[in-house]
Amino acid sequence: MVYYNRRLAPFLRRKELDMNTRIKAIYGRQSVDKQDSISIESQLEFCQYELKGENYRTYTDKGFSGKNTDRPKFQELIRDIEQGLISTVVVYKLDRISRSIIDFAKMMELFQRYNVEFVSATEKFDTSTPMGRAMLNICIVFAQLERETIQKRVQDAFHSRCRKGFHMSGKAPYGYTLEPTVMDGVRTKKMVADPVAADHIRLMYEMYAKPGTSFGDIIRYFLEQGISTDGVTLTRSQISHMLKNPVYAQADLDMYDFFKAHGADVVNEAADFTGTNGCYFYAGRDARESKKASLKDHTLVIAPHEGIVPSDIWLACRRKMMNNIVFPGSHKAKNTWLAGKAKCGRCGAALMSIHNVNGTSYFRCRKRADAKTCEGCGTLRVHEVEASIYNEMVKKLRSFQILTKSDSTKANPKLTALNVELAQVDTEIEKLLDSLSGANATLLSYANSKIEELDTKRQSLMKTIADMRTSTLSPEHAKSISGYLENWEDVSFEDKRLVLDGLISKIQATSERVRIEWKI
Repeated sequence: MVYYNRRLAPFLRRKELDMNTRIKAIYGRQSVDKQDSISIESQLEFCQYELKGENYRTYTDKGFSGKNTDRPKFQELIRDIEQGLISTVVVYKLDRISRSIIDFAKMMELFQRYNVEFVSATEKFDTSTPMGRAMLNICIVFAQLERETIQKRVQDAFHSRCRKGFHMSGKAPYGYTLEPTVMDGVRTKKMVADPVAADHIRLMYEMYAKPGTSFGDIIRYFLEQGISTDGVTLTRSQISHMLKNPVYAQADLDMYDFFKAHGADVVNEAADFTGTNGCYFYAGRDARESKKASLKDHTLVIAPHEGIVPSDIWLACRRKMMNNIVFPGSHKAKNTWLAGKAKCGRCGAALMSIHNVNGTSYFRCRKRADAKTCEGCGTLRVHEVEASIYNEMVKKLRSFQILTKSDSTKANPKLTALNVELAQVDTEIEKLLDSLSGANATLLSYANSKIEELDTKRQSLMKTIADMRTSTLSPEHAKSISGYLENWEDVSFEDKRLVLDGLISKIQATSERVRIEWKI
């Protein structure tokens, strides 16, 4: 039923517009309301004048950036072009379409494929002439140059603030809390040690500094003593991150020599390393490796807060980790297409696939394998769990297709509103960061406090949007998945993982039961 509705859609749209020929379209976009930006209404007026009374249809996106084409009305315009409804697209200025050369090149290819002309009202060119096409390419190059220049200024401002020792937003690492302070006349935040959590950090360092102590030993001891970090049971990656972080160290000359010897960009002079303050360690602008893997070319700067771990203990732990043999694991799943989705039904840790001497594969709780802090998931044979999940996907998709009676690809108003809000937050953050370069003390003070607030809001919006996007499945996508499930034995390993990701958020399994969290 859905298939025939889609086949008839172009003819129904033509009837709706009461047109026997293709129609002209006006597209308007505004990132955010501000005094120096032209409103969508004004853009439409310019474009209407260009059409000189001809019939047209408008498509407008408010609150969306031009950095990509993920905009509701713009996507609707694309669909109408592909259905043969549009003859000409008129915009106030070409950057209303996109600021990306790649995106714009794709758009021009689409216009040529469907014989659609493109007209810019203020730049006075259209693609029906060779000169218009040449000028279009030149203008879009400068539009992208402007965007990249803005990004460069934002990056410069960020690195400038890093080198001055400012707290760069986000929550404090475990062991510290944040308190307001003033640095160089600018309001910012300073880390202050939390007495209880700081004792936990010191204990962790003292334990690991002893020969023979492993991450697993620390995890088991903390679990036995009922110690948690921010209410969460420790993991190996968390311990590794904490023990590598110089924010805890009482930085002295030994710390200075250590980072210098490993190629770090140390901002402060040796005389500033007095054995009192902790350090911030930021990703270097020209560093080729991540700061987790290498110290070379990354930035170390003395922080305003006091360290809580003596430098000799901090250095002993850091050198011990550097000497550990690391077996780099593959991030690409190979043994089961359930990898990444299958979790232990008792503790929630990932289930990994292992082989016994007979070649049979079993699931094993990673937390039990790492530190024996979970009783485990019991006996779970991989091929049996895979067969069970496959059968459940078939049943679920069948019921979904029965319930779906019409095309559900219409834009979600709530999702659109969230995207608008996210775009506005991104714009505000960019403006604030951009203003830091060469700004006076008053503006720096305002920007520093506002950026942290906006960043917290941005993270929350992104999580909400991601959750909403993964909670819907279009009838077209369902039809595609159904085709894979019908020929499951012939489907490639990677395609099986894609199908799984389209239907399921998480699988919690033990030998007694398997629980599936669906996306549909």
